[in-house]
Amino acid sequence: MSTELDNLHNAEGNENNENIVNAENAATNSNQSENTFDELNAENSKTHQENDEIHIPEEDYDSLDLEKLIVKAKNLLADYPVYLISDAMNHIRESFNKKFDEAETDRKQKFLGEGGEELSYQPDNSIKTKFNSVYHDYKTKLSSHYKDIEQKEQINLDKRLQIIEELKELYTTPIESIGSFFKKFRNIKERWHEAGKIPKSKAGDVFRTYFHHLDNTHDFIRMNKELEELDYAHNLEQRKAIIGRAEELVTEPSVQKALNELQYLHKLWKEQAEPVAEEFRETTWQEFKAITQKIHTRKAELFEKIKEEQQANLEKKQFIIAELKKIVSVTTPDHSFWQNNVKKIEQLREEFFSTGRTPKEFSSETWGSFKDLLHDINTKKNTFYKDLKKIQQENLKKKNDLLEIAKSNKDSEDWDVALNLYKKIQNEWKNIGHVPRKYSDKLWNEFRENCNYFFDKYKQRNSKTNEEWIENLEKKQALLSELDSLSELSKDEALNKINEYSIRWNSIGKVPRENMDINKEFNQSIKKLIKQFDIQKNVIDEMQLNIKVENYKQAKDDRRLDEDLRKMKKQMQDLEHEVVQLENNLSFFSNAKQDNPLLQNTLNNIESKKIKLEELKQTYSKLINLDLSDTSATNTKAQSENVNKPETEE
Repeated sequence: MSTELDNLHNAEGNENNENIVNAENAATNSNQSENTFDELNAENSKTHQENDEIHIPEEDYDSLDLEKLIVKAKNLLADYPVYLISDAMNHIRESFNKKFDEAETDRKQKFLGEGGEELSYQPDNSIKTKFNSVYHDYKTKLSSHYKDIEQKEQINLDKRLQIIEELKELYTTPIESIGSFFKKFRNIKERWHEAGKIPKSKAGDVFRTYFHHLDNTHDFIRMNKELEELDYAHNLEQRKAIIGRAEELVTEPSVQKALNELQYLHKLWKEQAEPVAEEFRETTWQEFKAITQKIHTRKAELFEKIKEEQQANLEKKQFIIAELKKIVSVTTPDHSFWQNNVKKIEQLREEFFSTGRTPKEFSSETWGSFKDLLHDINTKKNTFYKDLKKIQQENLKKKNDLLEIAKSNKDSEDWDVALNLYKKIQNEWKNIGHVPRKYSDKLWNEFRENCNYFFDKYKQRNSKTNEEWIENLEKKQALLSELDSLSELSKDEALNKINEYSIRWNSIGKVPRENMDINKEFNQSIKKLIKQFDIQKNVIDEMQLNIKVENYKQAKDDRRLDEDLRKMKKQMQDLEHEVVQLENNLSFFSNAKQDNPLLQNTLNNIESKKIKLEELKQTYSKLINLDLSDTSATNTKAQSENVNKPETEE
């Protein structure tokens, strides 16, 4: 009965070129000996196993944000051969560009909605630049990979052409001795196996030419009885070695490895174990064929194992899909629901991707169901938060309306009516619900301040507070009138007086609200004197600090000092972060000229922030050591406020 094995045994030298090329690829870089095949098989087996085992996991790239897509692209480039990730990289690129365009469109609409001019809009390409850098690395690496292949294939082609010339010369020139002839012949065949892959466009002609001259060499050997016998004997040894290795493959634990190597042994049989003496030809072939049949029967074992694994994977993925269906079936999910399930969704997603392959007939259906469910969940979640955002915007409008009521009525002295009004709007405020987080604290603080302002007035409506404020007003008016006399003094005398008057002014206290403009008058008078005497900024800064220190000493208010220091520290941290961010942005100007306006603006911005940061650090270092319990202390402190700026009246 004729079989594929018989066909291979009886095939001519010009068999299918693709099979020949595959055989040569499997033999690349192997170092066989005449009697063993461990080294001969190593590279062939490794190549097949790598191609079978390397699997790029499926990913729902459309569900990832821009930053995660960049991370995925980097991981693919780092973890897998570049020639295997083309589909995944192209999918990532499509998803990234789509999401980036959508984000830019939203950003532009928001900019225009806030009153910005379209011509002045500047797109934010920083994250696009990061992705393009990763994708460029991928394209460069891929290009380099194919160039390396081309170079290696060209080198291998030159080797094979040289081997063909040597084979041709072997049977066309007189032989020196039988021993040297066979030594050269065996060397030529071994080098042919080791020569490696060549360009596909040349493979057909090159292999046909080689087998043509190989047949001619065998014809030449048959013409010489002694040569023929030696060739038969050597080839018989090769056959026995191949049979020995095939017998070992029968018990090879990895069925796939055994099948891969068996394929290579058949190629080797044809190319290095032909011909042999007539009495051994059929017997050795039948022996090899019988072993081959045993190995092929193990395919069923391999397929059954794969089938069991894939069935288990299918059940696992179907369970994941069922869990996702439960999530998406919830009709009225609230914020708490999404907060509690977002981690579970991510875990199910990761578990799906880490699970292996499923039976082919279920693969598309399973993947499609999973992907559709993720899409439905994301759509449902996004819709919920979009609607929630709309509700929060409505709440924001309601609270702003209440804030306006609180502002416009805080000075009302129709006490009974106003009191009921403020109680009502406070109750309404509590029942409105959440607003966008970025407005929440600011809005509440402003509303509370206005309400507190009214209630403070309400509590003090029968007190002598107004009398005290009127007294303070008279003191400040008297002090303000004295400023005119300073213009006649020397610069040093005037500076001392400015310092003295500023301390006295801040120590006086509040004035009636309708007279708070007196503080502006004082500020303007001080500024006028500073300009008149041309007092330097560093002197003014030092004087400001001294005034603030004196105010702290007089008030003996540790809490206020601590609060000011905390705010100053936060301001320094913010400045340091801004400087680092701006310095990082300089990488975008690596190819820009020094006179580039954007580059110069960035450099100037960095310098100004560094100067401000250094000033704050110096002030902070002085204030942190200030001891308010020591009335003789000379340490300086406090924030760098205007020397002529009094405390804010409320």
